[in-house]
Amino acid sequence: MRLKSNNFCSFPLLTALLLLTTGALHHAAAQSKATGDWSAILGGQANYLSKRDNAFLLRGQLERSFETDFNALDKEGGGGQLQNASVLIGYEWLLSDRWTGGFIEKVRFDPYSTRTFSTGGFLRHCGHIGSVQFRKRALVEHVVVDDMGEHQPNTGRARFRVDFDRTWQVGSIGLRPRIAYEIQFDIALRKTEDAGVDAPEKRAVDRAYLRAELALDLTDRLSVVPYVLRRTEFTTAVGTFNEDGSVQVPKGPRNLRYPTVGVDLRFTLPSGQPHSHTVGRELPTFEGYQD
Repeated sequence: MRLKSNNFCSFPLLTALLLLTTGALHHAAAQSKATGDWSAILGGQANYLSKRDNAFLLRGQLERSFETDFNALDKEGGGGQLQNASVLIGYEWLLSDRWTGGFIEKVRFDPYSTRTFSTGGFLRHCGHIGSVQFRKRALVEHVVVDDMGEHQPNTGRARFRVDFDRTWQVGSIGLRPRIAYEIQFDIALRKTEDAGVDAPEKRAVDRAYLRAELALDLTDRLSVVPYVLRRTEFTTAVGTFNEDGSVQVPKGPRNLRYPTVGVDLRFTLPSGQPHSHTVGRELPTFEGYQD
């Protein structure tokens, strides 16, 4: 399979970083890991493409965990990190046939009246490996958490993603399988009080997302996208013991995995204007922001 010039080489450091990090994380996973119960996500988004194929987006998402301790839908005061609703708005500029950039504003609502506000900017490149689309994206976010009226220290995030997809036409329906991998680095903007000698050691990577989806393009404007997602949190356990003194959770690196199934409904609003770039319809506008 021949690689087209100037496509595969963009973001070379990003590609190398993802490959090296993946190997390191798999090595750490063999030491200690835990898997939570499944959760489910229902998402819907509307896109509007301007004449120059710049894109506006409005996205809503609901998530439920099937683990009893995290279920906040049927009782008061329950819930946890896998139970939330979110709204996202954004804008994406088509800088060229291969490059786009933009910004997002997102608010997530968690149980116990916790709200998380994210403001981010991203840069994306779309290339090819033969007939396969190969995309790379870098995203930087500023995060503010409002926990029942009390503001936690602001943090930052840096997220790097690669994905591969290809489209087949079956009658009037387009089929687009895609696989994506993303890593996330959390950035403390200032030191916290618990950052002492007894604080858990920070891992090199904080989270990773491995996602496989199959987009069904029912029309030029409507797509249904079922997917499976595995989210991994890379933590350092301080170590816990049972009543008899035996080790319950060993001290050291620990990977917490959360398998997820989901469905996205995506609709492109009619603009009534001819578009200037044919590549615009193929851009994966704002895909992959499922936290």
